[in-house]
Amino acid sequence: MRIAEDPSCPECGEMETSFHFIAECPMYAMVRWELQGKDSFSVEDLANLSIGDILRFTKETGRFQGACCWDTSKPVSQHGE
Repeated sequence: MRIAEDPSCPECGEMETSFHFIAECPMYAMVRWELQGKDSFSVEDLANLSIGDILRFTKETGRFQGACCWDTSKPVSQHGE
């Protein structure tokens, strides 16, 4: 299933993949740093992220704001709370 017509990242022009968005795109390096203390992630780093971590990252980037059904006025709960 194709979600976007253009397969390139709208922020940096690289091939858009889930891995690129979460782990590599330079546009979101500061968000990765603020949430996990790293500006890029390895495959192993991604394997250690919780769903909450990924949701927080996605919310903080603002990349899909208005495109999803979650209530962005409420914080994403921390893992284990």
